[in-house]
Amino acid sequence: MTGSKPNTTGPQSDPRVSIIITANNALDATQRCLDALWRHTPGNQYEIIVVDNGSTDDTYDYLCELSDAGKIRVLTNSETECNARTHNQGAAMARGDYLLFLNQETEVGDGWLSPLVQTLDQDPYVGAVGSKMLSPDGTIRHAGTGLMLQDHDTGQILYGMNLWQGKAGDTFGANQPMIMRAMTADCLMVRSKVYFGVVGCDESYWNGNEDTDLCLKLGEEGWRLVYRPESTVVRHGEFEDAPPTVDNQQRFDKRWRGRARPDYYVNLQGETRPALDFSIRCYASPRVRYGNVGLRPHDPPIASIVILTHNALDYTRQCLDSVLQHTDPRHEILCVDNASTDGTVEWLQDLAKDEERCRVVYNQQNLGYAAGNNIGLAHAKGDYLVLLNSDAVVTEGWLDKLIGCAQAHPQAGVVGPVTNSITGVQKLPKVGYDQKTLKNLDIFARMHGEALAGQDEPALWIVGFCMLIKRELLARIGGLDERYGIGNFDCTDYCLRNFLAGYQAMIASDCFVHHYGGRSFAAGKVDYRKSLETNWDIFKDKWHIPMDLAYAGEFDLEGIVLNGFNPVLHYNPLPRVGGVMSIEPTPGELEARLAEGEALFQSERIADAETLFRYVLYWNSDDTRAANNLAVTLWQQNKTTEAGEVLEDLLLQDPQNVDAWHNLAEIQKEMVETVEVETEETVTT
Repeated sequence: MTGSKPNTTGPQSDPRVSIIITANNALDATQRCLDALWRHTPGNQYEIIVVDNGSTDDTYDYLCELSDAGKIRVLTNSETECNARTHNQGAAMARGDYLLFLNQETEVGDGWLSPLVQTLDQDPYVGAVGSKMLSPDGTIRHAGTGLMLQDHDTGQILYGMNLWQGKAGDTFGANQPMIMRAMTADCLMVRSKVYFGVVGCDESYWNGNEDTDLCLKLGEEGWRLVYRPESTVVRHGEFEDAPPTVDNQQRFDKRWRGRARPDYYVNLQGETRPALDFSIRCYASPRVRYGNVGLRPHDPPIASIVILTHNALDYTRQCLDSVLQHTDPRHEILCVDNASTDGTVEWLQDLAKDEERCRVVYNQQNLGYAAGNNIGLAHAKGDYLVLLNSDAVVTEGWLDKLIGCAQAHPQAGVVGPVTNSITGVQKLPKVGYDQKTLKNLDIFARMHGEALAGQDEPALWIVGFCMLIKRELLARIGGLDERYGIGNFDCTDYCLRNFLAGYQAMIASDCFVHHYGGRSFAAGKVDYRKSLETNWDIFKDKWHIPMDLAYAGEFDLEGIVLNGFNPVLHYNPLPRVGGVMSIEPTPGELEARLAEGEALFQSERIADAETLFRYVLYWNSDDTRAANNLAVTLWQQNKTTEAGEVLEDLLLQDPQNVDAWHNLAEIQKEMVETVEVETEETVTT
């Protein structure tokens, strides 16, 4: 840089967002960009910094006029510098918590900024967030970047490729929030501290790869990068079809090949296949904040072990004895008793008095597996939450191995051990100890752990007899679904929601936990087979699986996955306790939920549509469209009285609502006809 002239004229208050634009001639484009910003970015919590990059037209004079008027801040380069340097220059001037890099040829629209700010405000794991970028014809220009490792005659080369480029703007996959490897800096928001923590953009790149390089540095530091298609901007100008300069590409390849895992492999024939450890995945926003509970740095981390009890005292005593013996005292033990009558309550009371790390919650009735555990999850304080059956017996190092597996796999949401007695892949083919007396259990577990130390494997389902849950997952999908009652399929349901939210289930193969199996069912005289069949029907109904499918039959899992994650339908709230705050959705999110509800109604998923309309009305009781829609869904489900009440309330606030008057008249007409038919039948009888 041969010279620069900063102009610090502008708003005096500290902004939340610093919008940084590099201008190089193209005055019309710069004017269009700034005009759109002022039109579509409400409030005064942002500043605009324009780096004039050696312009030779009237751009500099135009920017100086805006600067003198206090609308922007300007830094001027006398000669053209690379994008990486102008990004760093703008960032050095910025006063905002968040840095937003914006290309001068972009044009933002209504609501563009809110999803970006909300993501960084609400999710402490995200370091950068980017927008969907369209061309003026409505096709996709940028929707995230994937890493490609391509074979050549002379070797391999690693490069970034824009995903969905040239596809229609409404392409389903490009309109789902995703965790990406990289995104374009044409519209990219980064936490300021995070940006400077990785020393900003690498100025050795000349206009190409510097943004992908930045994103990979952020990912290497453990930060997530999120693509939010709800934020949409239009990018004018011709698309750079030519690849980056040879020097840039060689520099990027040399730095990152072998260091960054590719997302795709491309062979000599040009055929593409995804990597086995494909890391582009769905993104689910947190639904709650935990205040000072969880989501905070711990060294080492703290876990909460939730043990649900219902009679079967001998097994409960054996379980807790093993936990106390083999668990570091820093972790808390939280027992939830489901109205035991065999002396368990009294025993737990004595235990809580003797053991400071033990807390007990007493339920007045048997709430079942899901509801009982949800109470424990709501009261838990740890960074990791472990659901442990009262008929399990843990072994040396069990919890450290589960936590170690969770930490080794950032994409893991739930983790489970291997065991002797369970359905599924967690069961070992045989074990070397007496499963009745537990003789040699500790010796076997130690030898097994040493033989498989650090070996983990992915799974589709983790059985809930011992299941570690990351708190970050709990904030996104909530607790267990309580419609499953006493038990069965609740953990299958949880693992499916875990997967839809973009997480993996992992088995810590070196962690062994003994499981007696079914003791609470037996103590409660529950018909296990009947419970299994009943809850299989509940599972099928919830996930829209054909009801005539027999137990253990194959269902269309791929279809469920392709439908994506729904932040309302796939979230189960926990009982409210102190320190937990719901995150209020933005108007744009409510509009999206409303549209989803209407689409579900058209697909005859009436109950799901009702859930979404109720959600919208909970956060915006004045939404007349949602109220009218809710009334119709209730009417369709023969909830006629409530439907009429919803419409009457709606007409009190909006007496001119024609749709509401029409629907209310139809409902009242149906009610009168029903009464007449019932009266006629009574008289006839």
